[in-house]
Amino acid sequence: MNKLKIFLIVILCSFFSFPANSHQISQSFSNWTVEEKNITAVFSVAPRYITLLPVLDGYYDSLEDQLSNHLKKNIKIFSNEKPCEISSSILTKRNEDNSIKAMLNFECLETGNTLSIENNSFFDASAGHIHFARIKINSNDWEETIFTSTRKKNEFSLISGKNQQSSFEVFFDYIKLGFEHILLGFDHLAFLMTLLLVSLNLKKVFFTVTGFTIGHSITLALAALGLVQPSSVAIEALIGFTILLVASQALLLEDKKSPIFLKSSVGFLIILGLASIIFGGIVSPLTWIGLIIFMISYSYLVEVKKDAEKFNPALTLIFGLIHGFGFASVLLELGLPKGKAVSSLFGFNLGVELGQILVVTLAIFTLYVLGKTKLINYKDIFYNVSALLLIALGTFWFVGRVFSL
Repeated sequence: MNKLKIFLIVILCSFFSFPANSHQISQSFSNWTVEEKNITAVFSVAPRYITLLPVLDGYYDSLEDQLSNHLKKNIKIFSNEKPCEISSSILTKRNEDNSIKAMLNFECLETGNTLSIENNSFFDASAGHIHFARIKINSNDWEETIFTSTRKKNEFSLISGKNQQSSFEVFFDYIKLGFEHILLGFDHLAFLMTLLLVSLNLKKVFFTVTGFTIGHSITLALAALGLVQPSSVAIEALIGFTILLVASQALLLEDKKSPIFLKSSVGFLIILGLASIIFGGIVSPLTWIGLIIFMISYSYLVEVKKDAEKFNPALTLIFGLIHGFGFASVLLELGLPKGKAVSSLFGFNLGVELGQILVVTLAIFTLYVLGKTKLINYKDIFYNVSALLLIALGTFWFVGRVFSL
């Protein structure tokens, strides 16, 4: 193994000791309670999204005032198509997680059978914004719904408390949600790119991506339906590990047997595991032992590059199980709509698959086009630099999330 590569790996990894958030989905939340003619809505929004609002509304003295003014102009309630009025001033406060909470009170002069909520907030500032809402009407159970730039209005029955959306409408909304989730989940995208480092053979890529799809579909369903509830912070850390491992094997494995992959990988896990136990990382000692045993077993199974290509579909199926729990995080925050769990879950998974296919197709097409130019002479340099960058990103997310940096 070229010593320069090892040196570059160590140097690059050392730069990634600062916080990272691979998911930048613009989102906000609200809880609604309806009691006869009175409606209370409590919004919770992260400050970074409120800072986008001055472009739309002008500047206000504080983020709290900025949010209050924006919600007042953009949240409309209708009972039987007649508008309900805000009955008191909007109250705001800071939550412990630094998000800003705003409470709106509405009074409807007339009651009927249908309540309509029109939410135009944030979408003009961020087209990909997603608003998650929970609503409880009188003594009925809580209902969950989402507002997006393409669906700014939702209707509910004042009698049953149910969302009036059809299963098809919910299915379509969750396709969009899944599609946006994969495109904005940069760690998931990085993992897809590492798979292309192992092989660009279309047949092998197909089986590899299929393995990943099967794996994440299983755990996505299990987590979203509440059958399995793993630690979300540990899952996020392990997603970083999957990127680091696949990219490392792409760079470190040779055509001939070499102990460098085994020694470097196991040594890294032992050092990081001990540091995590001593300094209070979020990954349990049992998980570290499992990772080390897995790494030793896998290193003896995959000793050369051809082995990596051969076992890559099986590896991505296993790692797909981890990523599936990551995909489920957005559904766990919202909850699946009652009575429409199957259509929403299937739609979300389909959206993830469509986004995944788009990314892999664009990547392969781009590489094909570049391969027809003089840049093909630098393919080895491009390959090594790509692997090093992905190793650095995997280390960045893995180490940073282990220690909650």
